[in-house]
Amino acid sequence: MLTAEAVIFPAKEQVTLDKIKLPEPGPEDVVVETEYSGISNGTEGWILMARYKDTRFPLVTGYQKVGVISHVGPEVKYFREGDRVFLRATKVAQDINGMWYGHTSRSVQDWRQLIPVPAQADPASASLLVMPAVGYHGAGELVNVRAGELAVVLGQGLIGQFAAQVCKQRGCTVITVEPLAERRRLSAELGADYALDPTTDDVGDVVRSVKADGADVIIDTSAVPDAINQSFLWMRHGCRYCFQAYYPDFTPIDMFWPHVREMVAYHPTNVTEEGMRLMMMWIAEGRCQVRPLISHLRPWTDAPELFLMMIRRPQECLGMVLDWTGLL
Repeated sequence: MLTAEAVIFPAKEQVTLDKIKLPEPGPEDVVVETEYSGISNGTEGWILMARYKDTRFPLVTGYQKVGVISHVGPEVKYFREGDRVFLRATKVAQDINGMWYGHTSRSVQDWRQLIPVPAQADPASASLLVMPAVGYHGAGELVNVRAGELAVVLGQGLIGQFAAQVCKQRGCTVITVEPLAERRRLSAELGADYALDPTTDDVGDVVRSVKADGADVIIDTSAVPDAINQSFLWMRHGCRYCFQAYYPDFTPIDMFWPHVREMVAYHPTNVTEEGMRLMMMWIAEGRCQVRPLISHLRPWTDAPELFLMMIRRPQECLGMVLDWTGLL
């Protein structure tokens, strides 16, 4: 039976490293040796704090990784040993919960779950693929931002950064709103036309200076009720509002301005395969900038330290990637 090193959450706010058992690959399975696995600070942070719905410890988290195929089943199509691929999980052969078994040194997976990684794509950047795909699903697929529109993005964590990049690539004027200076700097460097501090800048004045009748699109990635309610004042009539964050608690929203301005609301979740494949091409082509947003690229053995920092000092980290190449 195959085994893999894994990052395990045995209980709330606890992170350990241990081996888990994997099944023998079937005829349609591949075995992938992990090079990098990307951390989703928001989702995995909520899981570690037991604030994500249906969290049951012990578990193996993670849902984005890149590796090299070391075995191909006889009925696998299109893939060969040595191919670099993106995948989200692994099959397991023991009783341990998965959300979603991504942070493992090896995966056994059906070949249909793989996305090829182009040769020109940085593999560490590609390991965070779900993050830009989430931003694309909200801004690009559901809201369908268009050239000439004014888009305001609340929060410049990873999802907010990528939502802003999608809006810019689609030809929008982009205003980002973020209290942390380093995240504002990155936002401006990666394409935002205005990167504003909500504690000192009058965002409404900037919105109206760009477009007198208000924003065409607002994307919330902050999950902060006060920020959401304040942003309703910046909307034009018929504004499209995207609730792109994860909202673990009751979120009080004043519905007066959404009613008066006939706001259209979108509530995206997860990603589409089409969006992931497109974002992989954008990463390869340089249209989606991931590497500048990776604040920590560390050996997988540092996972306990990184995850605890993520929930205790979140302002110190942005994109985080675990490096498994030392095991290859």
